Amino acid sequence: FDEFEGKKKVELGSGDVKYHQGFSSNVMTTGGEVHLAMAFNPSHLEIVSPVVEGSVRARQDRRNDPTGEKVLPISIHGDAAFAGQGVVMETFQMSQTRGFKTGGTVHIVINNQVGFTISNPLDSRSTEYATDVAKMIQAPILHVNGDDPEAVLFVTQLAIDYRMQFKRDVVIDLVCYRRRGHNEADEPSGTQPLMYQQITKQRTTRELYADRLTQSGVMDAERVQAKVDEYRNALDNGLHVVKSLVKEPNKELFVDWRPYLGHAWTARHDTRFDLKTLQELSAKLLEIPEGFVVQRQVAKIYEDRQKMQAGGLPINWGYAETMAYATLAFEGHP
Repeated sequence: FDEFEGKKKVELGSGDVKYHQGFSSNVMTTGGEVHLAMAFNPSHLEIVSPVVEGSVRARQDRRNDPTGEKVLPISIHGDAAFAGQGVVMETFQMSQTRGFKTGGTVHIVINNQVGFTISNPLDSRSTEYATDVAKMIQAPILHVNGDDPEAVLFVTQLAIDYRMQFKRDVVIDLVCYRRRGHNEADEPSGTQPLMYQQITKQRTTRELYADRLTQSGVMDAERVQAKVDEYRNALDNGLHVVKSLVKEPNKELFVDWRPYLGHAWTARHDTRFDLKTLQELSAKLLEIPEGFVVQRQVAKIYEDRQKMQAGGLPINWGYAETMAYATLAFEGHP
């Protein structure tokens, strides 16, 4: 909030919208402490999808979690972007591959028509639902009314159970609406007059659910109002609205990045490497198992690289890159 009001100077200047910045915290659940990390979101909508998968895969590798029992990716999408951007399909396409799988992602599509300035969805996509592209990997798609919190909770539990059981992607199509426009300055009734006539009359999800609770005798109106006031006051006073926030996080659940923070991005690093060790690593890479017949073009590459190792031929780009990986792995960088 301080950033929005211009009170806080951000060290690393960015032209990006402020709420695209990531965050992380630890929360306590009934099943134990959980570390939550929200990815920094590059501006182009769905480009964050493969970023999240890469981050999750790295966390799983670090925790020796090949099946995805300990780290779970959750990707939040807009309906228009989910149907319209190729990177979504590309990410689905990689979801079961050995090098890139993360044990299944829970996709939540906030289906609120915000990306559409046309009145008829048939003019924006060729499928019945915005989520139909997930059928390419036979992912289950659960459509749920966003105005029914208990149905949303049920569907979410179902999605998590499916993911944990089958280690595959699952999609929640959260059918809802957006009261305001695409951003703070947008007036949506210009392009969607009929829809927004309906939306202005629609009571909020919180009001509808509060009515359900009071009518069924779970809460009285005073308790409902007290909860609203408590939440509002917490926001106004800059307090945490998450009651389950862990103030002293479990060190095993996250990586301490502090040693890497606050450095100039231009910082130099000594990348020199001992020549003899470099040649030894090269020799290891060029070893061919006894009795293994090397294809003719590949044999030529190996012969050239042996000359490069001996200094008889300048190292070319391909071998330089391979040796760079070899030296990093040798120095213990995963």
